[in-house]
Amino acid sequence: MRKQRFIIYIIVLAVFVFPAAAWPASLDALKADFLQGNYRRVILEAQAQSGSFNIHGADELNYLLGLSYLKENKPEQAQDCFRRVLNNPISKLREQASLSSADIYLIRGQLKEAEDIYSKLLENNPNTVLKAAIFYRLSQSGSRKGNKEQSSEYLSKLKRDFPLSLELRPGVDIPRSEALLKEPGEFSVQVGFFVKNSNAVNFRNKIAAMGYPAFVEGSPEGYRVKVGRFKTQMEALDTENKLSAEGFSTKLCP
Repeated sequence: MRKQRFIIYIIVLAVFVFPAAAWPASLDALKADFLQGNYRRVILEAQAQSGSFNIHGADELNYLLGLSYLKENKPEQAQDCFRRVLNNPISKLREQASLSSADIYLIRGQLKEAEDIYSKLLENNPNTVLKAAIFYRLSQSGSRKGNKEQSSEYLSKLKRDFPLSLELRPGVDIPRSEALLKEPGEFSVQVGFFVKNSNAVNFRNKIAAMGYPAFVEGSPEGYRVKVGRFKTQMEALDTENKLSAEGFSTKLCP
């Protein structure tokens, strides 16, 4: 009888206790891999362990998996992961999954769909911890539409309410599609237009003093101050984001 009870005790531990104790460790290992940039490893491990997590662990796993798919430029698979999180009405990661889902629309150029989600997040929770990130994305969406008023409005809100936010640091960017990032050609970022060459030169010198490779391009209409001669849109967009975050009115030029 004791032997039977001991066997039952071991089975209970094996089925319920040991797996539960392994969930946090497995997630921590996956998070460490993600932070180290091992996105493919996260994807492979997460797929292998997907049936081993309880409902809350599964949400964390799907969210991490979705971010990894985004890093690997696989937005369709990422969107599926975020939807699985959103299908859980009590998930603690619903806001984060909504933000990432909207980012995918932004990647595809479906700006209205993205903005609807960003605005809904603010409406549902005006004090959300994601507020700075949402302001930044709405500013970027306005810039991509050519709506300078919207872009400036949300950038101003970001600087006013979150002056130390990560979004205002140089180099911060949102994910973009692989096709957009690798489109070949020569690109530059326009930061100013002047009728007089002397004014353009002075402005160019100001930009150059900040460490940017600025130059003046003349035309019958006037003089454009541009930054960089980049071989891909990714490089140009990264620089545009930095200049925009520093308060310059920017325009991406092929």
